Amino acid sequence: MPKFRPFSIFGRLLASAVVVAGFYLLWLGFVESNALKAVPGAVLIPAGLYAMVSSRRAEIRREDSEPIETDPPTDSQQ
Repeated sequence: MPKFRPFSIFGRLLASAVVVAGFYLLWLGFVESNALKAVPGAVLIPAGLYAMVSSRRAEIRREDSEPIETDPPTDSQQ
């Protein structure tokens, strides 16, 4: 069963917020014909996606480094 990890969830939520902010700024830049809003939006989208992948990779690495819990052998298994 997966363990609840608030930092990994927080990281992915923060990355999702960055992606949403990027799309919003990009949309705002096109609507207002303002490159000063569109360019940061275009930069925030891949930055947020990179942060999302990085937070997921870190969680997978943490799961792999934890020891696997196994049941002790019973008399019938020995």
